[in-house]
Amino acid sequence: MSRFVPIRRGFTLIELLVVIAIIAVLIGLLLPAVQKVREAASRMKCSNNLKQLGIGLHGYHVVYERFPPGYNYNGTTDISEATWLFFLLPYVEQQALYDKANLSLCFGQQPNANGVISANMLPVYSCPSDVPGNLALLYYGKGNYAANGGIGPMTSNFTSPLGSITTPGVFLANGRLGIKDITDGTSNTTAASEVLKAPGDDFRGVMYYPEGPIYQHNRTPNTSTPDDFRTSSCVSTVKAPCVGTYTAYNNRAVIMSARSNHTGGVNVALCDGSLRFVTNGISQTTWQAAGTIGLGEPMGSDW
Repeated sequence: MSRFVPIRRGFTLIELLVVIAIIAVLIGLLLPAVQKVREAASRMKCSNNLKQLGIGLHGYHVVYERFPPGYNYNGTTDISEATWLFFLLPYVEQQALYDKANLSLCFGQQPNANGVISANMLPVYSCPSDVPGNLALLYYGKGNYAANGGIGPMTSNFTSPLGSITTPGVFLANGRLGIKDITDGTSNTTAASEVLKAPGDDFRGVMYYPEGPIYQHNRTPNTSTPDDFRTSSCVSTVKAPCVGTYTAYNNRAVIMSARSNHTGGVNVALCDGSLRFVTNGISQTTWQAAGTIGLGEPMGSDW
């Protein structure tokens, strides 16, 4: 009687290595595509948030016939330091949060009764392309949208709205500017753009304190030039570099640039309510013209 030797079927080591190599190649090919799809979705969500802020600004303008101030503070009758993002709360479906404020107290002196607002990090104020929000000094929540303050530095001169900035944008200290004041044209003037958060006690992107949610048009988007910021509130990173140039609110000299994690540029909301993606390659002349309200500069072909 003949005996049959059973054949043992399976992969050889070489075959397994070949299969693993093929899988690794496929993953390497698919991963960039997945990342691009994910970033496209994040960028769309980010632009949608900015669109909501633009609609909210126009809703505020309908009621008050002007845009909200960049922030309020005069050192005597109003010490609230309430920012434009605070005043926008009722117009982004956050009336209940807005109603919790006590404007006789200063947002910059936490902890106090305004802490429930100051620490709140609303999804509509945050871009999913950036790192998750965190708290600065445990009380100040961070977001990703900042208003156009013009060409800086933004200073501590509170005697008049125009005194707080070198060349005015739309959102100034104690500002009361409306569409009628934007003689350069609302489609040629930015209302808001993006900023990047940094870790720890960095105040850039803090939503309810003046040094966080107002940017300047001195430098083009995603510039490698560091932001000029308060020394104790500046945590420099590769994508959001900064250097300490002043020490306190009363010797303020802020120059904060628009920045994002989107490839090639930043989203901006214009004063007419439209959105635009501005590339990093825009000329400084055109970018600065988009940040002013009444100098009559011609917009470049790169706008």
